[in-house]
Amino acid sequence: MTNSNSFIAHLHAFRGFAILNVVGAHCWSFMIFWTGDLSSEAIKWLFWFTETIFHGSTIYFAIISGLLFSKILKSRGQSAFYKSKFYNVLLPYVLVTLVLTAYYWPYFLQNPEINNTLTDFIRVASNNIFTGSGAIHFWYIPVLTVMFLITFLLSWLQQNSNKATWLLMLFPLVISRSPFPDFLKPQSFVFFIGAYVVGIAMGRHYDRVKQWLSNNLKAVFLVAITTSVTIYLTYSNGYEPEGFYSVRQSLIYLQKIAISLLVLHWFSAKEQHLPQWLSTLGNYAFAIFFLHVVFIDLIIQSVRGVLASSRTVELIALFGSFNFIAGILGSILVAAIVKQLLGKYSRKIVGV
Repeated sequence: MTNSNSFIAHLHAFRGFAILNVVGAHCWSFMIFWTGDLSSEAIKWLFWFTETIFHGSTIYFAIISGLLFSKILKSRGQSAFYKSKFYNVLLPYVLVTLVLTAYYWPYFLQNPEINNTLTDFIRVASNNIFTGSGAIHFWYIPVLTVMFLITFLLSWLQQNSNKATWLLMLFPLVISRSPFPDFLKPQSFVFFIGAYVVGIAMGRHYDRVKQWLSNNLKAVFLVAITTSVTIYLTYSNGYEPEGFYSVRQSLIYLQKIAISLLVLHWFSAKEQHLPQWLSTLGNYAFAIFFLHVVFIDLIIQSVRGVLASSRTVELIALFGSFNFIAGILGSILVAAIVKQLLGKYSRKIVGV
């Protein structure tokens, strides 16, 4: 794979790495909490371990979005940028939300305030679109939309004010994303805009960042390890955040930035030898993001009875792995079929 002005292989591979982690953030936690709770010490350890690795992986997407803007998209101009985001991200999001609203309509009808009418369907679907309620992870798209809208302002600040840039990047250390189930609060916008600005700044000074990283690789690796261990300890010691600040989220922010730097360094060093499957995951990243929870839900429904009679950590770990495989491969299969049927128009439907 080679670099060009419109394709940088190791950045594209990083998108594949990011979506693997986003899917991983849902596989085991959903298997635990959609079938019960933390009913044994062993299940707690599994939850703490997978959360330590995967929780907050949406930060990777924010960073790569900012990086790609500075390295590739900015030079194409505002019109091309916003047109691309509308057709390739927001339009598929709206269409997938409509489909998922119809798919999960029986669940919505369990609310006594919702009737089985076209008017109520439109009302519920519209709310799902604007609030990211169509699926449990769709909250990120309204956040991403705001990030897109202010991208050129953020880029201008990055070019003209180091102080403002540093403040935006450091805000997530003192203002944490909102916790489950109210993901879409103002603090979440601040948190992910900070990560987005990290990516924009990295992309603008990418050669300098890579050189600095080469000289400080051990220190960055130490940050990744130290923050990961400390995050695990916050879970095992029963830490519960209060208000708009969470020590755990600050640690996750630092952890994910450190891991991003390490992975980008390793992928860049292996630019000519990156595996094709990482590129494929990069191609299908948005489709996997949109669709993977549907397949996770199908697996969970199929094994719910087994876990009801034998709720062991071994089975939950195994079925969580099934979630991971089904979420990725099922999403790719559906997206590939849509792509085969619709050709170039599939990008506006499923993002690929």
